[in-house]
Amino acid sequence: MNDQFQNASLLELFLLEAQAQTQLLDQGLIRLSTHPASPAELESCMRAAHSIKGAARLVGVNPAADLAHEMEELLVLAMRGQVLLSPQQTQLLMQGSAAILQLAQGQTVSQLASLIQQLKNCLNPSSSETAAPATPVVTEPVDAEPDIMVTEQKSGPHEEQKRSGTVRVSSERLDLLLDLASRALVLSKNSQQFTQQLIRLKKKQQQAKKMLEAVRDKLVEQQLPDYFNTALADLGQLLTDTSDQVHNSLQHYDETSWQTLLLNQNLYDAALACRMRPFSDLFQGKARMVYELSSSMGKQVQLQVSGETTSVDRDMLDKLEAPLLHLLRNAVDHGIEQPQQRKDKGKPELATISLNAWHSAGFLYMEISDDGKGVDTEQIKQRVLSRGLSTAEAVAQMNEEELLAFLFLPDFSLAKQVSAVSGRGVGLDAVQHDVKTLGGDIELHNNPGLGCKFLLRLPVTVSVIRSVIVQLQQELYAVPLPRIETMLHLTPDDISTLEGRPHLWWQGDAVALLPLSQLLGFGSVTTASEALAVLILQDKGRKIGLVVDKLLGEQNLVVLHMDPRLGRISGVMAGAVLSDGSPTLILDVDDVLVSAHTELKQGQSLSFSQKAAEQSSKKILVVDDSLTVRELERKLLSNQGYQVKVAVDGLEGWSMLRAEAFDLVVTDIDMPKMDGIELVRLVRSDARLNRLPVIVVSYKDRDEDKNRGLEAGADYYLAKSSFHDESLLEAVRLLIGDAAG
Repeated sequence: MNDQFQNASLLELFLLEAQAQTQLLDQGLIRLSTHPASPAELESCMRAAHSIKGAARLVGVNPAADLAHEMEELLVLAMRGQVLLSPQQTQLLMQGSAAILQLAQGQTVSQLASLIQQLKNCLNPSSSETAAPATPVVTEPVDAEPDIMVTEQKSGPHEEQKRSGTVRVSSERLDLLLDLASRALVLSKNSQQFTQQLIRLKKKQQQAKKMLEAVRDKLVEQQLPDYFNTALADLGQLLTDTSDQVHNSLQHYDETSWQTLLLNQNLYDAALACRMRPFSDLFQGKARMVYELSSSMGKQVQLQVSGETTSVDRDMLDKLEAPLLHLLRNAVDHGIEQPQQRKDKGKPELATISLNAWHSAGFLYMEISDDGKGVDTEQIKQRVLSRGLSTAEAVAQMNEEELLAFLFLPDFSLAKQVSAVSGRGVGLDAVQHDVKTLGGDIELHNNPGLGCKFLLRLPVTVSVIRSVIVQLQQELYAVPLPRIETMLHLTPDDISTLEGRPHLWWQGDAVALLPLSQLLGFGSVTTASEALAVLILQDKGRKIGLVVDKLLGEQNLVVLHMDPRLGRISGVMAGAVLSDGSPTLILDVDDVLVSAHTELKQGQSLSFSQKAAEQSSKKILVVDDSLTVRELERKLLSNQGYQVKVAVDGLEGWSMLRAEAFDLVVTDIDMPKMDGIELVRLVRSDARLNRLPVIVVSYKDRDEDKNRGLEAGADYYLAKSSFHDESLLEAVRLLIGDAAG
């Protein structure tokens, strides 16, 4: 086995080849179903079957080899014109392709012997060629390590092809590589600030030199001893030399830092590319599924695919599988007419479903369209009225877009009866939910009588999110850009009051305005004397405006998933690090919108005329070596009005306690340099600090751990898994009261 394949077994390589060859085989057989004598398609299918047979013999998967052999024999006869493939024979070949893929995956195929015999019966014994001797079997044990396969394929000169191959890399290692690359990129960007510091230092040195020269000119008139003149000359030369050194260092550092930045950007791009897979991976088996489903319904449908090389994050690709299947099944079942109906309408009996993917403006677009009958809006109206979802007057005034929105509601279907394919009203609702979970949106464009089109807009990767950075009470948060319709700046004159609630008129719609700070539980709003920054979001056909303090631009953020031991945190999807190195939280837009809908249903009147309450003078010190936990605690307490400072370990916390006064300490236990227990003991042994309240927050929640913390002198002991509820805030209020108290 070649060195380039040393980390992959032959069985795994056979699976990769079987996946590729059966896909080619399926595509060719689908085309042969309508053009059974096509020489090009027959040759393509025959070569695929031949390749599978040889590879199966090599790795010892003899059932797959025997099956591929009979398929190859039948295709050879068809190429010679001795057999014209019938629909039944094409179906047998399709079944053989599916069986080969199952065998390559190590699965058992029922009725395999019967399938091989049926293929033999299709052959003309007088023209069958004698099968070639079986290739000696070479087997290797299958490596059962649960890693993913990452394949790199290169085209071009033979030298490049020799270097291509397959390596095994665990998904965890890829995630770690991307995380390290993103951190290196952030550090490189942050180091650019040092250039500005050197420039400022250079300017100060030049100012000092000018001041020295002015002083020297004044002192020359005083006829001072030569010693002073010599010293002033030496000092001037020293300033000149140091200024030259700073200039040279600045040039060298600027060049080196720029090269480092480019290198780290390339490293990050390469790490991200390792997570990417071609969109063709998602297309595998879809043409076959469309063919078999349409055949079972008596329809003739072909799937045309473009954009196969479009790269997609592997996690995104996996999560798009279910939505794509839903849309393809809906197109075959609901959209495509029976052949005779198409013929009567002047359409070709062979219907077409098109699947396309491309990148544009930083987004991934996926389009699924068909040339069927489209959606009958009159049928939607009847179903809406029969379900009592709206009044006849309201339905009569609805436009097509509003009517199509009903198709995405749960338990809504236009099917007259429930079948194995559809009719339960869960398809489009599930598709919309999955797409929004990925941070994207979906649009339906209808062309009655000519078909319809679904357009999905998604982030290119779920590991890196393009986000808008907003400021709320001096804190920075990130809002995923794909969920934002637009961003506006309003004056108080732009705001209207409807039903006691502030609204904005935008594109003919009254958009309710809600302060994002209040939805996140901050309890304060922006002043009316200032311009309001607003994010317009759309959810379930309704637009909502979220008011923030400031809009600070867009950034690509690497998603840092929250520790599951923290539990669910309301309104927060993940963490991230901004380009300047500061941590932030990425908001869960769906969670925020749920809170917004609750506020709107309750009809509470919110005002933007009151200034935010002044922060209390009560100060809390948070000590924790975990950046995520430290930031969560700080934001949680700051949002309640407390002044919060942080320390990365017990030693730094102890130094800060001796340097300034605090009203409360919240500390972790397991930390480097000085753990929380030692910090608590030092606090209790200090005459000035021994009455300072202390809360211990730890992942350890056993009774012995709790007793250990309390015996050291802590006033309260909490498990970090309780961050999602009010436990920490209740403990803080119990010990020191409210922030303004």
